[in-house]
Amino acid sequence: MKELGIYIHIPFCIRKCNYCNFYSVQYKTELVERYISSISKEISSFTGSSDYYVSSMYLGGGTPSLLELAQLYPIFALISEKFYINENCELTIEANPKTVSAQKTKDWHILGINRVSLGVQSFNNDELFVLGRLHKAKHVYSAYESIIKNTTDNISFDLIYGIPEQTTDKWVNSLKKAIELKPKHISTYCLSIEKGTPFYDKRNELHLPSASQQRKMYYLGLSLLESSSYQQYELSNFSKPGFSAKHNVACWEGKEYIGFGASAHSFYQNKRWANFSDIHQYILYIQNQKKPREFENKIAQREYITDRIFLGLRLIKGINMAEFKKQYNFNIQEEYKDVLRKYQKENLLIIEDNFLRLARKAYFVSDEILSEFV
Repeated sequence: MKELGIYIHIPFCIRKCNYCNFYSVQYKTELVERYISSISKEISSFTGSSDYYVSSMYLGGGTPSLLELAQLYPIFALISEKFYINENCELTIEANPKTVSAQKTKDWHILGINRVSLGVQSFNNDELFVLGRLHKAKHVYSAYESIIKNTTDNISFDLIYGIPEQTTDKWVNSLKKAIELKPKHISTYCLSIEKGTPFYDKRNELHLPSASQQRKMYYLGLSLLESSSYQQYELSNFSKPGFSAKHNVACWEGKEYIGFGASAHSFYQNKRWANFSDIHQYILYIQNQKKPREFENKIAQREYITDRIFLGLRLIKGINMAEFKKQYNFNIQEEYKDVLRKYQKENLLIIEDNFLRLARKAYFVSDEILSEFV
């Protein structure tokens, strides 16, 4: 049997954060019920999963932690009915600290959720206000305690650096407070100003840290996390031994996944598709027994290989070029010899023991290098 990941998009939020460009809509009970009914029908209509086992399931958003047990249960029941769930399956839910309660964390345990990705973003209340977050630092502590007590100790923190007006000291303070709680996993992301967000609309008014300050923040983060026994396994992700995110690693390694819900993406049997990023259009198509797909493309071998290299180089271990050649009959060193020569000369790419990987000093400028492989 082949490994499969499942992604469920829960697009509901109380309000949209100033930086977020993920698809979301305001929480309304009637709309939630229609959406749950539609996503259940989408799961029920899926065919062709008999040769696969589910190794990870990820509920992202939006704010999945807004939903109650009665709303989530039909989705979990259908997934269990439709797919073979591996006994070591990683079941993750994203959560906003303000929405976490003792009852919800007990309900998550009932559902079998064994990993919680907590949207901390910052431990500084002024930064949380700038970002448009609902929670304050105190909510992180109460949410963390409740999850540990009732659900799981496999908790991940998301943190953001490069926030308007942020200083290096504030970033270090936030990171140290995260480390003190000893979550199993920490992700650190540089703030990106994306189209369609409130930050983008007032981008010329934002006082963002300079590129050199952001670079300093990134590498300070690396050093702090490594000195606290966190292993960096991807450009933005760190974990205690054995607690890397299975779902994300599988995607970076080019494994198949199915996405259900509005705006969800899938890669399955050499095809990529995406559902409509409009909840009403999504529901309408489901009601009319039509696939709610915005696009569907067959993936050519070379395109898949390009994606594998691009994503594989995000992993700190890099790519085993001998295995890659054996699996895809593709010689990276030959096909990209000019690119490799260029960045090896600049000490930004390393070839060692037949592995191709980014040099540490290249991590912060990785996008420029990775784009050469597209």
